[in-house]
Amino acid sequence: MKGHQILYLVSEAFNTLGRHKAVTFLSIVIMSLTLLVLAVFLLATDNVLTFLDRARREMTVFVYLKDDVPPRTLEEEYKRLLKMGEVETVVFISKEQAMAEFREELGDERSILEVLETNPLPASFRVTLKNEYRKKESIERFAGAMRGAPAVEEVSYGKEFIEQFSTVSRGFLYVDLVLGVIVILSSIFIISNTVRLTILSRQKSIEVLKLVGATNRFITMPFMIEGAFQAGVASLVSLGLLFGIYALTKGLLPDLAFLRPGKIALYVVICILLGSIGSLASLRRHLKL
Repeated sequence: MKGHQILYLVSEAFNTLGRHKAVTFLSIVIMSLTLLVLAVFLLATDNVLTFLDRARREMTVFVYLKDDVPPRTLEEEYKRLLKMGEVETVVFISKEQAMAEFREELGDERSILEVLETNPLPASFRVTLKNEYRKKESIERFAGAMRGAPAVEEVSYGKEFIEQFSTVSRGFLYVDLVLGVIVILSSIFIISNTVRLTILSRQKSIEVLKLVGATNRFITMPFMIEGAFQAGVASLVSLGLLFGIYALTKGLLPDLAFLRPGKIALYVVICILLGSIGSLASLRRHLKL
């Protein structure tokens, strides 16, 4: 299709929107309410994924060391850990530092430690793995490798928590994927039926175009442009509604975060594509193009 033909179709699409203001307004309202469901779904998904990522970043492996390990051996073990591909950071915690942190955690009950004659807490390495290795299998493999080291007494990584976290994360992703498909297909269905209002109001014009030999592409392009435009405007309206809901619930959910600019742009693009797809689906179904 040539450039001047594309410009003509775009111009015709916007002129038609202007001539049918009532139908256009009604279509945008219906699309806005439909896409609001998609926007709420994306906001909820984004916040849950952020929470899961934050929890994953808190996963730490503690490598407890044997007593009376020579400083040279500690240094060698520290360097060995840093060279391991899955390790991001390593922090050495001395016996004294471990006791100081324990006292801080006890708070007002720290007085119970006064009966201790010696410090029973071991020195340790606090190891943070790289993001791609913060998975149940990778952490277990790393812990198993560290348990065989001569200077290591025990390795702790919160096995029960990681197992539960892995199960919850996997379950959420499956459920979220299914819900996402349902929401998107529902949006396309509703948008497709909304576009039908426009088609029915212009069916005679379409029949005339067919009679004079207009191609299917020439007929469908203006409708797809209109659907994309209406969905784009509706996406902005739904984002405004979503922000209103976000502002109202912020007090109840202080950790709730709004969509970042990049994700807002992605959402608008998705809505425009849904508008085009919905328009094409409606045309094919009702006009048998």
